[in-house]
Amino acid sequence: RSVRDGYALLEELGAITDGRLTKLGTRLARLPIDPRLARMVLEADRHGCVREVLIITAALSIQDPRERPTEHHAAADEAHARFTVPGSDFLTLVKLWDHLREQQKALSSSQFRKLCRTEYLNYLRVREWHDLFSQLRQVAGQLGVRPGTEAGHPDRVHQALLAGLLSHLGMRDGTTREYRGAHGSRFMVGRESAAAKALPRWVVAAELVETNRLWGRMVAAIQPEWAERLAGPLLRYSYGEPRWDERRAGAVCGETVTLYGLPIVSNRTIGYDRVDPTATREMFIR
Repeated sequence: RSVRDGYALLEELGAITDGRLTKLGTRLARLPIDPRLARMVLEADRHGCVREVLIITAALSIQDPRERPTEHHAAADEAHARFTVPGSDFLTLVKLWDHLREQQKALSSSQFRKLCRTEYLNYLRVREWHDLFSQLRQVAGQLGVRPGTEAGHPDRVHQALLAGLLSHLGMRDGTTREYRGAHGSRFMVGRESAAAKALPRWVVAAELVETNRLWGRMVAAIQPEWAERLAGPLLRYSYGEPRWDERRAGAVCGETVTLYGLPIVSNRTIGYDRVDPTATREMFIR
């Protein structure tokens, strides 16, 4: 089962096709991190947000540096809330990183260690985060993937992250707090998430964790159309009844695109010639 799941993941990421390694898969193998995270880094190069995605993938590779001691819950939450970016736990990590880098430059080593303690951050994990970021930047650079000089747009960052998390998409079920996930799964977004207050229509989660139920951990709001370009052969298409469109002077129909059972595009009008050229021609003649 584990081997089967591994192959399914590599197919999802576009790393293998028909059991053979693709060019993308060869590049993925050179990044010393989880293949999902490696896929994000390679996609970030297309979107001009390499720095932000390297920060996020380095953070996702280690234990969360933010601490929440039982006896200081409220104080820790207040300290961490300063870095919250509404709608995105991923961009919250980038904001925290920028703060830490700024303080690290301004303070001595002992002062920085003390700052981490007062802001409920684990100093050793912060160091590990910085070290891993440096290592990833170096290896990515060998593949020609380098951070740019300008900040990446939030939408671009989320599109790059989505490339590694296609099976972690979620669509909100009506007005409930529950999300429909891939293959009929259902999960909830924790109240500590930056997306918990707004509960967007569509989200992507870095991880799906099962405790008393399935929870989406590290979540951001996304647009489902972004997945269409990334998913390729994973998509399933269905079409409604064709009809004649006088304005277009052609036959059209509604197209629905699903990914792992989720409708990422619903009833989009397309030319029916893409579905059945012969029937389209007959309708045109009639």
